[in-house]
Amino acid sequence: MAATLTISIELELGWGVHDIDEWDHLSDRGRAERMYLHRLLDLCDEVDVPITFDVVGHLFSTSCNGEHGGPAPEGWFDADPGTDVAADPLFYAPDMIEAIRSRSVDHELCTHTFSHLPAAKATDAEFLRDLVLAQHQHEEHLGERTPSLVPPRHYVPSATVMQEAGIEIVRESAPTGTTGIRRATELLFAPPPTIEPTIEDGIVRTYCSTPATLTAPALPSGQRSTHPVFRPLPVRLRQRLHARALDQATGRAIGEDGHLHLWCHLYDLANDAQFEVIAAYLRRLGDLVDRGLLDVAPMATLNERVRDRHGLVSTTAPMGNPGSEQP
Repeated sequence: MAATLTISIELELGWGVHDIDEWDHLSDRGRAERMYLHRLLDLCDEVDVPITFDVVGHLFSTSCNGEHGGPAPEGWFDADPGTDVAADPLFYAPDMIEAIRSRSVDHELCTHTFSHLPAAKATDAEFLRDLVLAQHQHEEHLGERTPSLVPPRHYVPSATVMQEAGIEIVRESAPTGTTGIRRATELLFAPPPTIEPTIEDGIVRTYCSTPATLTAPALPSGQRSTHPVFRPLPVRLRQRLHARALDQATGRAIGEDGHLHLWCHLYDLANDAQFEVIAAYLRRLGDLVDRGLLDVAPMATLNERVRDRHGLVSTTAPMGNPGSEQP
């Protein structure tokens, strides 16, 4: 497979932390996340680079009553305000989804489940229902299901559950095995790895490393301050180091005809320190694409290419019924 790059960005807002009650990385009412999304979309239009946006399904909704039925883990929806986008824009974001859809670049909207439910916190039946609810949101608002899943907190569900929900490709994390000072050095200097997609149990697997790789761990994450271990270094130096790591990883993918998957949360890039690096990188990507050295492929496109290469077609089963309660 020729050199390809996939960029996936998690769009979750308040749903990403509703079960752990950690909000310091998010802006008030999601204002910064919305502003930087529009800046990112403007830039993607400029350089013609498509992104896979991993959207929590509840964000499609303009309003709800806070009741979503079951099966679901006990108390799972307690944080759902049961209001609307005007009252609680961290839990409803149809405006952000429409902003993505309205652009000239064909971005992908994949699923990040309906309620940011980690597979590790749910039974198969609970996780399947959450995926089915998400797929119904896609069908209602986009006219079709998505084949792509980015599972919350990198907990990958079983292939059977994914296939029953119509999922054909999943993003997985590749563990590093390093800790302590060595890990901090790796985060500061090492480029993200190139890892070829695989097919296991009928599901295409595309691999990323953690933490986020499109953004820099050594820079502020959204509204949250940088980790203390990195603060003694000047911001400009940390930005240059991350730009170099992105370029090295991209160059390796080109040199090996390999695959690189970069990712982050939308909130990660919602500050100037992060966005400056990403904007410059996306412009360099646009030049590489124009020169025919690299192809930027959203997850759904990657799924089709990997399956074609292996002579496989869709094997997903029809979705089940989400239950009596609708989103």
